[in-house]
Amino acid sequence: MSTQTGRIDGLQSKNIRTGWRIGQIGWVALALFSFAVIAFLAFYNLTDYPRTWFDEGSHLHVPKALVTMGVYADYSSEGLRHFGPTIGVGPTVMLPIAAVFQIFDMGLFQARLVIVLYMLAAIAVFFRLGLIFGDRRFAWIAAALVVTSQGVSLVYYGRQVLGEVPGLFFLLSGLVIWFGAGERAGYGRLSLIGLLFGLAVVTKNQYLLLMVPTIGIAWVANLIYYRLMPQRFFIVPGIVMGLCYALWQVYIVLYLGPATAMENLTLLRNATAGAALVFSPELMKQSFAQLFSLNLYLGWLLPALLYAFFLALPRERKAQFWGILVIFAAFNLLWYVVASVGWLRYAFAGLVFGGLFVARLFVDLMGGAERRLPRLNEIWRTPVSGQVGPALQATMGLILAAMIALPLAQSAWDTLRPGENTPMVMAEFMDEQVPLDALVETWEPEMGFLTDHKYHYPPAGLLNTAVGYIWLDGPPPADSYDFVQKELPDYVLVGEFARWVELYPPDTLAESYTLVTQVGAYELYERLDRSQQGN
Repeated sequence: MSTQTGRIDGLQSKNIRTGWRIGQIGWVALALFSFAVIAFLAFYNLTDYPRTWFDEGSHLHVPKALVTMGVYADYSSEGLRHFGPTIGVGPTVMLPIAAVFQIFDMGLFQARLVIVLYMLAAIAVFFRLGLIFGDRRFAWIAAALVVTSQGVSLVYYGRQVLGEVPGLFFLLSGLVIWFGAGERAGYGRLSLIGLLFGLAVVTKNQYLLLMVPTIGIAWVANLIYYRLMPQRFFIVPGIVMGLCYALWQVYIVLYLGPATAMENLTLLRNATAGAALVFSPELMKQSFAQLFSLNLYLGWLLPALLYAFFLALPRERKAQFWGILVIFAAFNLLWYVVASVGWLRYAFAGLVFGGLFVARLFVDLMGGAERRLPRLNEIWRTPVSGQVGPALQATMGLILAAMIALPLAQSAWDTLRPGENTPMVMAEFMDEQVPLDALVETWEPEMGFLTDHKYHYPPAGLLNTAVGYIWLDGPPPADSYDFVQKELPDYVLVGEFARWVELYPPDTLAESYTLVTQVGAYELYERLDRSQQGN
């Protein structure tokens, strides 16, 4: 009897070891597949998809000016400008790109490569954050949801010179160290956490709007509800984060000069009121509806956020950390719905944390981390046995698979078939046909990076007017901008952005200009007397 028992135990141990090896091989295969997919989404057709545009073009002016003129500024034909991209995105983006330009020459690929590296690092840190709240399966599902979601647009933003993804990297890095340290964290580690949070808010000002209330509310929740962490756990990172942001603002004042800084402050205040503190009932309805969009985790975001709130209720350390993420995401989404102009990009960070919430909801509905998905024969027996568990698990598994696979297929298709790179084509035409000393009026700042022509751009403050015109039915920017009529520049380049906000009225162009060429959304007009001289 004992011999037979020993054989059974041996067989069971062997089966366990075999299953463990198979499981490890499966995870290695999944990891390799994931790396291949992410590398493809990150690097393939990097300069062609997405096409460079207004925001990216304006940001690229700063590292170009650093390399070519030695100044940290934007520029136009009349000289340097210190508002806009110089404070909209921080030196954590501009300086590395300028360094790459200095070493490897200037180009869109080199600039975007810096942001792609930030994105890859952010994905890795996000996976590590997932491991704090679950096992490898949970972390992989959360990361897969965030990487593939069309609504989150991590890959889309991570292939452009924007501040969202670099800022996310610093924010996630700070959270991983913060949660990993726990109540035993000393002042040195808490200062490092605050520094990382500070780099996040310097990189993208929007993160300051989110981190200040998150840390403040989390501190109050700890005082009156959780009572698990020492006060320094919240106070030190908050103070260091604030100091980082304050030092950057002081440097801007000293570097740009008080007069320019005050002008910047006025423009920033107006821009904030026009885009971040709107409070439009109509935009609130539109924004709230977007949170239920199928592009956002197939509409599961808000149920998952509610589920995450209940997971944060126990007075336990992990639940408290979970609660901090809930506070951040809830505040971000609330601000996006109530006060912003309804551009989903403003909810980016909160939507990223939403991937953790959706993953937790689905993993738990599928039976938790320790359960496998049911086999088909188990599902088929459900009506007979009266058990709905296997059927529910299988249904959730299919929904989750669709949630990852469908947007992944769309992203892969967009990356494979980006269409004609019209900014590059237009830039080539400009280099071949337009003299470098000719004055070109445009509101397509990407062209100022792609070519070295003498461009004049509308003043920075006009952007707030354009936002109000598009989102709030305000007056058109053309009513307060008459550069073309007064100065009659040699050329006018009308692109997608200027046409969207109707900056250059067609009748004005028809009076003094003739169309030279059209490339996609770009139309290049030449002043009539110049074109007649050429003929």
